[in-house]
Formats: sequence, structure tokens, C-alpha cells
Amino acid sequence: MVVHPQVVTKAHLAGCAAAKQGKFKEFKDNWWEKAFKTRKMDDESIQTVAKAAGLDMAKFKVDMEGDECKARLDSDMAELAKFHVNSTPTFFINGTHVGGALPKESFKQIIDDKLKVAEASGVPASEYYDKEIMGKGEKQFRSKKDPKPQ
Repeated sequence: MVVHPQVVTKAHLAGCAAAKQGKFKEFKDNWWEKAFKTRKMDDESIQTVAKAAGLDMAKFKVDMEGDECKARLDSDMAELAKFHVNSTPTFFINGTHVGGALPKESFKQIIDDKLKVAEASGVPASEYYDKEIMGKGEKQFRSKKDPKPQ
């Protein structure tokens, strides 16, 4: 999925094209090591990583520019938008959206607070998420400007 489209759209299209040749894992592993970690995520890096993954480069180029991979990218972007994911990292802790990096202590506080609510509910731990979060939770995401009706 694409969270920062201005930086990684082409890489996601390349991942789709690699998958069409059954080599997504090889492409992804090389991408993380040779491009993402070094912050060299340009067209030249995409070609280098694709070659290292053993892809048929002519097919790779056609697939990367093809409608199927573009549709996949659009679908992934729509899915992210549906859940209001617009940063990395993004977490959902018992139904609560937590976007962006937080200090370890902040995560601990959120988790501890959620555990207290779960323990106070009287619902067995093995059933809590399905019954309380999914069963009673929001069926759509709302922005702060569109709060849940009371």
C-alpha cells in the first residue's frame, strides 16, 4: 500500500509487476536493502533491483506501466483512505487509530488503558476483540470533525 505516493508510487507499481512474474518477494527484499534503506528510490534503483530479482525486464516494464498494476495501486490507495491511514507507522489498538511514531511510554499508556477497559468489561479475553471492538465498534471511520453520534 502507498502511504507516501510522492516517493514510492513507482516502487509499488514495480512490486506489482514483479508479482506478475512470481518474484514479488525477491523484488521486495532487494528493494528494502538496496533502495529503501539507502533512500535511493529512483527509476535507476527500480531497474537495478528488478534485474537483481531476476525479472524479465521487457515484461516488467510493460506490466509496471499497465492498467492492472495501476488499478491495484488505486485500489490500495482507496483502502488506505477508507481507514484514514496517511502516515507510517500507523497502528490500530483495539479500534483506536494511532498515526505516526510515538515514544514507547505513550504506546504503553494506550495499551494499559485499553487493557483496563477490556478487563473491566467482564468479557473473556479470547472473545473481547470480536464482541466488544468488532461487535460494538464503529462500522465506519469518522474524523474529529465528524464525531460519533451520541
